[in-house]
Amino acid sequence: MRIAVVGSGSVGTGLARAWSGLGHSVVIGSRSPESERVVELLASLGNGVSAAGLTESVADADVIVLAVPWGAAEVSLSALGDLSGRLVIDATNPFVGGLNLGIGYDDSGGEQVARWAAGAHIVKALNIVDARLLDGKKLDGREISIPICGDNKEAKRVIGELIAELGFDVIDVGELEISRLLEPLCLLMIKLSIKKSLGAEIGFRVLRN
Repeated sequence: MRIAVVGSGSVGTGLARAWSGLGHSVVIGSRSPESERVVELLASLGNGVSAAGLTESVADADVIVLAVPWGAAEVSLSALGDLSGRLVIDATNPFVGGLNLGIGYDDSGGEQVARWAAGAHIVKALNIVDARLLDGKKLDGREISIPICGDNKEAKRVIGELIAELGFDVIDVGELEISRLLEPLCLLMIKLSIKKSLGAEIGFRVLRN
């Protein structure tokens, strides 16, 4: 599968490394794909990972991952062009001014991304997992749960299978509106991680029989 990862921060890099290691074709979308930083990043990733400008990176992609800071989300999506019918993983969280939710309660970042990328099939996913755990690392001997939500069932199926390949326990939690619950959950996990009282690496797990 060809995956375009828009963003070269810790989450985008972690996903590029993990999926390319599984044999997927990964391209990183960047505003400066020829910069020294990106060139060095590609060298460290290996596995055939390439970089391209934002528009070019998504041209032939089966799945697009939005993994940029919230402040760059709208302009990045605009640069990608018409995304109608495309499968997009929204891995962002609408944090502003540090660790504060800029959208919440009666709206969500996931829903805002859907408005910016009109016609795309948005699936909120991978927004509550530490970038250091994107290789599917188990904690306490158990898989980390990754809740996903979206309004298109086929998009969730494809993206759910792609995430499960990484070694995660994927849970379909409903329509995109559920992003309103997933984004604050990320904030809780970050604050717990900062305290260090529970360890440096924290994962979310749904226990069920």
